[in-house]
Amino acid sequence: MSQKTILILGGYGNTGLALAHLLLQETNARLILAGRNRKKAENSAYHLNIPFEPNEKRVTGLVADAANVESLKQAFQGVDFVVVASGTTNYAKEVITAALAIGVDYLDVQYSREKLETLRAWKDDIEQAGRCFITEAGFHPGMPAALVRYAATFFDCMDQAVASSVVNLGGTLPKSMDTLYEFVEEFKNYDSYIFKEGGWREASSTTMRDMYRTDFGPEFGKRYCAPMLLEEMVALPEIIPTLRETGFYIADTNLVASWGLFPLIMLGLKFWPKRAVKPLGKLLYWSYKLLKAPPYGVALKVEAHGEKDGKAKDLEIILTHKDGYMFTVIPVAACLLQYLEGSIQKQGLWMLGHLVDPTRLIYDVERLGATLRTREQIGFSRDSAH
Repeated sequence: MSQKTILILGGYGNTGLALAHLLLQETNARLILAGRNRKKAENSAYHLNIPFEPNEKRVTGLVADAANVESLKQAFQGVDFVVVASGTTNYAKEVITAALAIGVDYLDVQYSREKLETLRAWKDDIEQAGRCFITEAGFHPGMPAALVRYAATFFDCMDQAVASSVVNLGGTLPKSMDTLYEFVEEFKNYDSYIFKEGGWREASSTTMRDMYRTDFGPEFGKRYCAPMLLEEMVALPEIIPTLRETGFYIADTNLVASWGLFPLIMLGLKFWPKRAVKPLGKLLYWSYKLLKAPPYGVALKVEAHGEKDGKAKDLEIILTHKDGYMFTVIPVAACLLQYLEGSIQKQGLWMLGHLVDPTRLIYDVERLGATLRTREQIGFSRDSAH
């Protein structure tokens, strides 16, 4: 493949550096680590370059202010692709404006309803400019829809595919409190819709009837999971028309946070939507910091049912990783491998889970360090196991 230049905005943060390591390992791309702090950007680039010196410096550090469109335009000169890995989504409009003005493709590793709405408002401009914009990239969002699409390749007809996840970062929360504050603010947009019997409906918030219990294997065991609407899941019944049930459910190993703090956050935001954000963010940080307990890591599971060769079939697929940051950037790197090869360079606004070749993605995700387990059973009813 021809050598491309990829700029990582927020390139010296946890996510940006982890992604840079993988891209240096897997591609021949030149990388630019960009952010407001020149010293951090240049120092990070220096250390990444050590294995390649003195023959080639593949990484450079650069100052770029995401709040300033002109600063971004200058940074994007000579760049083929920009990855937004910064902790804040407050400047989505500025990044989009600069990317379209200079003519570069885009991917973000961020979760924000406001960011997604901003991108959708620019959808026509993105298509008219002939650019490829990829959003909702990472572990989740990102992988659940892709894993459901991968599961569909095991069936002639798949009618049920439920994705679930368990996360225990072991106290390795984002270093930036601004990122945590944005995470808290996302509770304002929390929706718990599930797709059953061919239609979307809101899950019960007063009973356990819509909770989902599943076994995440020897690392995490059996857990109850709460429904959580991910935008990438909404289109799956159109992508896979035979689906009668799907959705995304999430468990948490910190029970104090799950059953005590999260309801408190939602209540606080209801009455004090602005003033409560910072105090609740700090409370969340310390609850995870002080109450952390093994096993650490993340897991993503899809349980599916359908038919193959005229017989009923059940399928379980589990992906696990001991490092939450790595499991966030591995799907991004795997997606970029497909982009750099040209197979997904399609103009328009796309979600990672809808755009990628799912079989190739899962192959690369496993190759890059995730553990994959698959179990198939013929003539077995999944409901009888729960």
